[in-house]
Amino acid sequence: MAGGQQGEGTAPGRAGRLGPWLVAAVAGALYAVLSCLRHERYLSGMDLAIFGQVARRVASGEAPYSEMKGADYLIFGDHLHPVVLLLGVPWRLWGDPRSLLVAQAVCVAIAVAIVGRLAVERLGTRLGLLLTVLLALSVGVQAAVVFDVHEVALGAPLVALAGADFVRRRWNRTAIWVALFPLVKEDMAVLVLGFALALLVAGRRRLAAALAVWAGVALVLALRVIIPALNPRGIYPYSGTTSVAPQHVWDSLVADGRGSITVLVLVASAGLLSLRSPLVLAAAAPLGLRMASSNDSYWGLDYHYSLLPAVVLACAAVDGLARTRSQALLRATVGLSVAVAVWAVWTGPLVDEVERQLTPCARCADARAALDQVPVGAEVAADDHLAPHLLADRTVLHVHPNYTDEETRRPEWMLLDRRTDTGRNAHGRAWSEELVEHSIEQDGYELVWERAGYVVLRR
Repeated sequence: MAGGQQGEGTAPGRAGRLGPWLVAAVAGALYAVLSCLRHERYLSGMDLAIFGQVARRVASGEAPYSEMKGADYLIFGDHLHPVVLLLGVPWRLWGDPRSLLVAQAVCVAIAVAIVGRLAVERLGTRLGLLLTVLLALSVGVQAAVVFDVHEVALGAPLVALAGADFVRRRWNRTAIWVALFPLVKEDMAVLVLGFALALLVAGRRRLAAALAVWAGVALVLALRVIIPALNPRGIYPYSGTTSVAPQHVWDSLVADGRGSITVLVLVASAGLLSLRSPLVLAAAAPLGLRMASSNDSYWGLDYHYSLLPAVVLACAAVDGLARTRSQALLRATVGLSVAVAVWAVWTGPLVDEVERQLTPCARCADARAALDQVPVGAEVAADDHLAPHLLADRTVLHVHPNYTDEETRRPEWMLLDRRTDTGRNAHGRAWSEELVEHSIEQDGYELVWERAGYVVLRR
């Protein structure tokens, strides 16, 4: 294993220079294709619809409003994530929600390539390329790229740059990258704090102190000033929806157990020698916040929440392996990482998505027929899985279980799947049948088309 190591300061050969980019390109292409195919099966949801509306407006030179969130809802009144303005670029190139899925896959691939170049530089071509593959197949990456579109994926290259420069001991450059994290999302201030702790352990006290202060300032500005000022109700909309308390740490790590599994899988994916690097502290900060949250969706490996910790831990793995001279330890930690990667691929969303594509879609043609009933340019309310397919050339509102209580707008068209159990506060409950009846009986809608459970109503 050590035979392929160049050692620090030795330039890698052509395979070492191009290999990480080739691995990243293949992984990115795979994830882009699977994400688009998943979208074609009506499995994408509300988040893609929200960001799609933002991208469409930004590409047209308009303010980033999202009707999915509400009337005149500026997206920065929900989260402070200026990075989403970049989504206007892929939309200009291809005015379709799938352009955002491709852009997300490209950003994740770039992050993989950045970490891969670091791994080759520090560990040699063979081991470096192996770690590049392991990151590309890690459960954190898999879960993120097959779940709609999220701003954290756009920030993945930035986090990779910060982690790579930390390992290279380019402290000032590390601090610059880290200082930009709050542009990705307001809660990235916690990751800034994590990097500050890592820099403190590395002996860079002034940089650590400066970043810690900036993390606090950025978080207060976002939660107390900027978001409430832009929110239609003048609040931070997630205050009170989740609480952070020590009791939740017990619940997530012990009583429920998903938190423990998440931490163990992420650390094992990177290899136990990643614990030798101060960068583990950077990853520990957002992970700790997740485990202390009352929102149990943060505890597990699903969704996009583990993407950035996986990128940071991959950099920590490179650092930890480079610090180790014992070949036995190197083989053991890399073997563990390979085993976890095999498990992640075999049991993770990647195989599930591939298997799903091999199965005929029984209702896709019916869903397309339902969409065709709504004229281009119309205003339509639609549920989670149908909304992303309408937003390119219609104005789309979000139908959810509490729609009639919380939303005063009644558009001309409504499009629903009677079988859906997703939606805001749905909790797996079949709610759409009740909404269809309510819309017909009390809101003046008429059933104008129905097939295979898809319903089109017109007012």
